[in-house]
Amino acid sequence: MNNTLLYLVTEDWYFISHRLNLALEAKKKGFRVCVACRNNGRLDEIKAYGIECYPLDWNRGSLNAFSVIKGIIETRRVLHKVKPQIFHLVSIQSIITGCVATLFNNKMGKVLAFTGLGTLVLSENIRVKFLRFILSVVIYFCSRNKLTKILVQNIDDQKLLIRKFYCSKSNVDIIRGSGVDIKYYCYQHEPEYPPFIVTYVGRFLKDKGIETLIKAFSIINENNLDIKLLLVGAPDSANSSSISINYLKQAIKENENIQWEGEVSDIRKIWKKSHIAVLPSKREGLPMSLLEAAASGKPIVSTDVPGCREIAIDGLNAVTFDVDNIVKLANAIIYLCNNDKLRKEFGIRSRKLVESDMSEEEVIKKTIEKYEELCV
Repeated sequence: MNNTLLYLVTEDWYFISHRLNLALEAKKKGFRVCVACRNNGRLDEIKAYGIECYPLDWNRGSLNAFSVIKGIIETRRVLHKVKPQIFHLVSIQSIITGCVATLFNNKMGKVLAFTGLGTLVLSENIRVKFLRFILSVVIYFCSRNKLTKILVQNIDDQKLLIRKFYCSKSNVDIIRGSGVDIKYYCYQHEPEYPPFIVTYVGRFLKDKGIETLIKAFSIINENNLDIKLLLVGAPDSANSSSISINYLKQAIKENENIQWEGEVSDIRKIWKKSHIAVLPSKREGLPMSLLEAAASGKPIVSTDVPGCREIAIDGLNAVTFDVDNIVKLANAIIYLCNNDKLRKEFGIRSRKLVESDMSEEEVIKKTIEKYEELCV
């Protein structure tokens, strides 16, 4: 029996951070595991685990017709070499590219893993609208093949695919995020204060509410409160909603309570010195940053939007607010900083929430079950 599993992802670093442990478990189960992605210098790291790697020369987020066609052709070449039984496509770009590349192959098992529908749903850009149309056509045909499994990370995305993309409910399964290693991310007791450290971890995108967060801290700063904002991550030039470095530097210059840490290899050190995790995003799949923060026992301040509301539950472990509401965001942060007992209770509940069904072990188990169903 052919038990070859091929992952199609945009970047090598993303595969390492979000899919490597899943791939290694698949290897233990007897799968020959391969990955096709852009080489940003970490393919050798993946190869060291015994995973076959096929570099793709494509640009993440590019809607250029030539680039899209080139990606489809390259993917077809990889498919011809690998001849996988299961083709796991991760994120919208990979899903469109992979599905078009296998348009007339109804015998290959496919797993379409949506990591979030943010920009695709939020943007009114004409190119994004065209992409939305292409995706709807691809999903319509693929979802009618019994060898196709569609995975989303939250119930809102499941409803959206059923309502807008005409998917059958029976064929859209929820697996909550990429999972978080709850042994690696241990519960951490709250550090001493003041100052209070409020931490944002992620890409610096407008869609993730970075501008709203910075404006909220201007309000906090005006009240002379000993609350500091830690920004961990960097802008993402491949994303149309990325903020500029100049904007970020100017914001830091104007607000002494904002500190930019850059990209950090061991994020546990950041959560160890943080009191509150914040994410003012407009839409998510299931944010890894909040999963890791919750596993570390941190209370959360977040928008009440798809994806975020899976892990940030108002009144249980979080204070939530409406998208782009600067005043409510500032007030939510101040409220948690002023309530020691509630803040600590929220942190304990965050940890318990992750332990329920968001652990990496549980996510990997459910995904492997999907592979095994396609092998029958």
